[in-house]
Amino acid sequence: MTLIAASLNPTAQFKIPFMIGVVGHRDLVPDEIPKIRAAVVTLLQRLRDDHPDVPLQLLCSMAAGADLLVADAAAELGIGIVALLPYARRLCRNDLEVEADRLNFDRLCEMSDVVELRLPDDAKAGDIEREGELRDRQLQRAGSLIARYSGLMIAIWNGADTAHRAGTARAIQFRRMGVMPTDELVVSPRDVLLSPQDDDLNFEIRCSRVSNPTPAGVVVLGFTGAEAKGGQEYPEQLRTTMERLAEFNRDVDEFGEVIARKGRRLSQPSATPIPKTLEYLDRLFTAADWMGSYHRRCFTWALKARYGLWAVMAFLLITFKKDSVGKLAIIAIIGVLTVFMLGTLLALWAHRRSWHRKYLDYRALAEALRVDFYWEVAGVRKEFDGEFAHESFLQKQDVELQWIRNAMRAVSLQLAIHPCGNFNEGFPFVFADWVGDDHPASGTGQMFYYHQRLHKLSHSLHVAEQIDRALLFGGLILALTFAVDVALRTGSHYLLPEHLRSSMLWALALVPVYAAIFEIYLNEKADGALIRQYQYMYSLFAFAAGELRAARTNELKLAILRSLGHACLAEHAQWILAHRDKRIQGMRW
Repeated sequence: MTLIAASLNPTAQFKIPFMIGVVGHRDLVPDEIPKIRAAVVTLLQRLRDDHPDVPLQLLCSMAAGADLLVADAAAELGIGIVALLPYARRLCRNDLEVEADRLNFDRLCEMSDVVELRLPDDAKAGDIEREGELRDRQLQRAGSLIARYSGLMIAIWNGADTAHRAGTARAIQFRRMGVMPTDELVVSPRDVLLSPQDDDLNFEIRCSRVSNPTPAGVVVLGFTGAEAKGGQEYPEQLRTTMERLAEFNRDVDEFGEVIARKGRRLSQPSATPIPKTLEYLDRLFTAADWMGSYHRRCFTWALKARYGLWAVMAFLLITFKKDSVGKLAIIAIIGVLTVFMLGTLLALWAHRRSWHRKYLDYRALAEALRVDFYWEVAGVRKEFDGEFAHESFLQKQDVELQWIRNAMRAVSLQLAIHPCGNFNEGFPFVFADWVGDDHPASGTGQMFYYHQRLHKLSHSLHVAEQIDRALLFGGLILALTFAVDVALRTGSHYLLPEHLRSSMLWALALVPVYAAIFEIYLNEKADGALIRQYQYMYSLFAFAAGELRAARTNELKLAILRSLGHACLAEHAQWILAHRDKRIQGMRW
């Protein structure tokens, strides 16, 4: 199922696939093909069966040899294929020298989402009809796209370097280093020179080729990359990525109908439908945004339940201290044990459901999707050499966060092969719906959102702080009252009757404990930190709005939108890393 076709399914429209690329030699040795195919089938079948909730997508150029071999194996296993053709389909077909390959090409293309890469603006139409520099450039572009947007790349090659600009070795080198070693930089080196690649995971099958038959034989190296040194066992980054994608897709299955009914879209209702690529991105944002909010509500509920149990625990312990024998003491102890059991069950349930982690992950994914959506609509990506949000977001921060970048690659690929941005038409929409203004009656965009959320959160935090102060002040009043009563009793005077004194002593023990519990709850809820983040984001969008109004050229406006997107991603990356370690810890203080 392709990404675009997925929108026809009520829940599949929100799901994220895992992209598997393939590069390899065209002139495979016939005697080695069965062993190569067996290794490919074993890998694809294992990935499919081990992760049934993650749709797999194969990305290949449908060239002779390795491409057609892997595509045929994927088709037999029911895996979707994106045929990324470097130039026109008829020309790619004509490149195939064997009739059997041409028939296979036709059959597989009919089963695939076929994409023909556009020619450069300066290309002459006739140049692509013959071998030469233009074809090499297109083949290089196809190879770099496969290397750039695959979560895992299957490499079927002999391991030898080559001087050819569009060879298999060039795509593998780009995969490992992030820079294509030719006169054309496919991706800016700013993202790769100071940090290792996190998209360098390959599955290597070494083989010989007809043009270079030595060394002969097939060797399945397995998973290779910065964090994988060979072998068939899943590397941690792949295992974690697949698990997180499966979790997201299972959540989509669980909440798909509610998301479709209540989720917030980035696009506005219109008589003119938006391009299919943006529609998929928009639907994916809707799912991530709604589920992020849902899991935050669940985590907040769990925090309230935890500290509510602490309050009950304090009450029971003080009750037991007051009367440690008799039926009341037995009831108090049974209550304490019950509270401990409930707290443990709550912690286990919260850990199993991963409410806090999912809230942070889905919130981060939604923000990256939001930035990519508005960048594409306004033409920012087109202006800045195909730049995408995932290329600077959460790079190598945490192995558990790589699934977000892999999810973004699936979206970014569709934007790369189906560009649809237009500044003149898109900028007014982006300014109004992304940046916006904070007018109380007619406000729009993120400025209005952060302004409203700041007001609401600040009010809630103010009320909570007033309650905390009231508890502390109440405890102080009780303590002063007891101090006066004790002083008077030294002179045989009594301020408080015995029955009232006993009840107030009980309250004096409980009130400071409740105040401490409430204050810890407020710190765990992190509304204060969220307010500071919202204040920063509001000032960021307010500044961007002023700069955009003052900008006199389209290029400057696009540069401002680009910087705004990077600032949003950087702030959300800091937030997710600062708060990721929070857990519901049962009844542990």
